[in-house]
Amino acid sequence: MKILFNRISKGEDMKYRLLFILWLSVSFHLKAQDAVSTTEQLIADIYEQYTAENETEMDYESFYEDLMDLADEPVNLNRATRERLEKMPFLTENQIENILSYVYRFGPMQSIYELQLIDGLDFTDIRRMLPFVRVGDATDERKKIYWQDLWRYGKHELYFRVDIGAETKEGYRFLPQEDTIPSQSTPSTYLGEPFYHSLKYKYHYKDRILLGFTAEKDAGESFFGKSNIGYDFYSFSLQLNDFSKFKTIVVGDFRANFGQGLVLRPEFGMGKSSYVLNISPRTSGLKKYNSTDEYNFFRGVGATVRFGNSEITAFYSNKMIDGDTLNGSFTSIYRTGLHRTANEFSKKNTVLQQVAGSNITLLFQNFEVGLTAVHTNFNQSLEPQKSVYNFFYFSGKVQTVGGIHYRMRWKKLNFFGETAMNDRGAPATLNGIAFTPASTVGLVVLYRYYSPEFDTFFATSFSETSRINNESGVYLGVEIRPFRYWKFSAYADSYKFPWSKFSISSPSDGMDYLFQADYVPKSNLSMFWRLRYEKKLTDFPVASSIMPVIVPVQKGSIRYTLSYTVGNFSFRTLIESNLFKEFTLNWTYGATACQDFTYQLSNIPIRFNFRMQFFDAQSFENRFYTYEKDVLYAFSIPMVYGIGSRYYVVLDYELNKQLSCWFKLAQTVFADDRETVSSGNETIRGNRKTDIRFLLKWIF
Repeated sequence: MKILFNRISKGEDMKYRLLFILWLSVSFHLKAQDAVSTTEQLIADIYEQYTAENETEMDYESFYEDLMDLADEPVNLNRATRERLEKMPFLTENQIENILSYVYRFGPMQSIYELQLIDGLDFTDIRRMLPFVRVGDATDERKKIYWQDLWRYGKHELYFRVDIGAETKEGYRFLPQEDTIPSQSTPSTYLGEPFYHSLKYKYHYKDRILLGFTAEKDAGESFFGKSNIGYDFYSFSLQLNDFSKFKTIVVGDFRANFGQGLVLRPEFGMGKSSYVLNISPRTSGLKKYNSTDEYNFFRGVGATVRFGNSEITAFYSNKMIDGDTLNGSFTSIYRTGLHRTANEFSKKNTVLQQVAGSNITLLFQNFEVGLTAVHTNFNQSLEPQKSVYNFFYFSGKVQTVGGIHYRMRWKKLNFFGETAMNDRGAPATLNGIAFTPASTVGLVVLYRYYSPEFDTFFATSFSETSRINNESGVYLGVEIRPFRYWKFSAYADSYKFPWSKFSISSPSDGMDYLFQADYVPKSNLSMFWRLRYEKKLTDFPVASSIMPVIVPVQKGSIRYTLSYTVGNFSFRTLIESNLFKEFTLNWTYGATACQDFTYQLSNIPIRFNFRMQFFDAQSFENRFYTYEKDVLYAFSIPMVYGIGSRYYVVLDYELNKQLSCWFKLAQTVFADDRETVSSGNETIRGNRKTDIRFLLKWIF
């Protein structure tokens, strides 16, 4: 077998390659059958890896939709481009290069099982790829679209979702419309009904024409009230791909992502996670927007045109956004999208935001360079209430930002980066090198510097915090596969804040470390151990001092997860504990344990998911974020602390090929003698919180 593999690697004889593919097909086929129970579950697992150690909320709807669109129109490996392969976020830069290099050196693949011949791809990587790739004709071209085919072969999907809490929250105990005598004493009560509701329609013809419509109201927002009739948020999007010279045309709501995200990336970027080598953003260009996030998108038109090895993009957005306006100015942008109270509703659509942007990118085989510029204009002046930590935040009506992004491959080295500057002359730069000395070893080093005065609206890049300014740091990530079935991943990140930040009254620094060991001996059995330690500075109030004292805080955690499948049963066990220490105070601890159970009925298309979780977290700093299964297009990572338990039940029933439904019941019960849950209008009297969700999907 070793001789056979060597001859294949050298490309000496095609018949040996075909014989080896046949051998792989026999040995790999059974594994491929049970590689992933469903594409939806695989997407959720990938997303969990990115968010498990990241408390920043990411847009799961867009993440899920992008990968489901890819599953509907899998990448043809024989005609794959870097851009298409980058849509699979679990692949590293070097894995993508190795796939492209394999097809270039040996010609078109004959079977999907040839993936096992590519350096750097192990069984886990291939298992994740299977729903999103195919082997097709290496010379096929885009076919002409006929009007009759749009209805005959296009796919229509309709989603109807309702969420409601079983307990009554304080914000609903009094509704203003029920007050016979108008009162000014309750301006903070909710204006609407205590349920969430959304309606989503999607249409796509292959990956050429994509159309979407979304309507949503959050719990507490009015649907049949004096303040609002109908849904609180509406969204429409249309995307056309590969029409003549046009690579992409978008109309309605869309997103624009370019480079490393220092100038333009309203979508979430690749941050620190257990995918330690995947720190560079993947998706680029214009794309439709169908999420229910009410802020992070553009509304207008845009297009990308191809000219040889160059791509030119231009777009314009004209959108009303929320802000707390007063006398022709506003102090901040209100980004939550919640309009439940009179105060929140008064901020709705009060500021006009116009954005014009462009990008020019030159693409070569081993080199890429691009220029991006964005100009933003408000009809009112943004004037934050100044304090020390936000002294350099943007103020005014107009902002312009520009940057250059670049990427180059030389042998086993991948260089990438972006350098940007705003109209105040404040710079930001991010540069990295990815190196693969062997197929079992991967390294990445990244340096970033963001000036305190570099404060822009649409930047999302690698950072310790969600705001891309006032930071410098060095990140090192390592991934090693020393033995069969084993993978070791680790990162170290050292960062500094040259100016004060919120809750840190002076310049500060910090360190963050992660180590993870994955063991996957079988297709139905996997486990990992994850350790994390972080040390940083924060304000500590002292009675004898006017100014807070800057003190160190430390937090360490360890997590063990075991997943295994037996027949129609799947089990997942999670155990996690942490320690936290602030200054000279005593260490506080937290511990949690979860047991998941999934069963797929054999004769009825029903899947049953159940979890039982127990937790004991002494303080808020010992809190836990634990991924949960949910209804389609929803993703839950609830935060728990204190003492108590939580369980959920999720049912997934496929009534027929056109109709499916999901139901979820989740409840948290606290055992630490608390008399209320949450605070403010969200306060629930008692020691438990219950949530119910229902989603219906119709394909026609």
